[in-house]
Amino acid sequence: MTARNSEHGFTLLELLVVITLIILIAGIAIPRFAGVTDEGRKAKARGELKTLQTAIESYLLNTSPTLPAAAGGNLTDIQTALEGATPRLVGEVTDFVDPFTASSTYLYKIDTNSRYYVIHSVGPDRTADISSMSTSGDVTGGPDDDIFATNGQLPS
Repeated sequence: MTARNSEHGFTLLELLVVITLIILIAGIAIPRFAGVTDEGRKAKARGELKTLQTAIESYLLNTSPTLPAAAGGNLTDIQTALEGATPRLVGEVTDFVDPFTASSTYLYKIDTNSRYYVIHSVGPDRTADISSMSTSGDVTGGPDDDIFATNGQLPS
């Protein structure tokens, strides 16, 4: 009787094939999951901007016919006005953090007559594309992928 070598294991070629397949699957799956994350951030931004828009509209109807000044271009400029408005529709304005920056509030701009406003998120490209509001209520600078709420309109 002859003794047979009964060693079990994988060859180098088999291991390379398996590793290649794992890399290919990961290369397909990871970008898809990144897109899902951005969609979640977009939904959060839309919801929070709608809440802030409701608070600003309530402020305009119940407290003052003109908008609070926007010196720094972010929501902390109008924090006192919104938190002191009656009825109070938002808690701490600083709780509303742009999900695409994770460190700053949404941006806020008004026209020079304090009639039109836009509040916006920088969006997935993390660059603010909206630059200002015109006195006719046009959002200027182009929204690109910014997510926004306004009582004005996009220029035609």
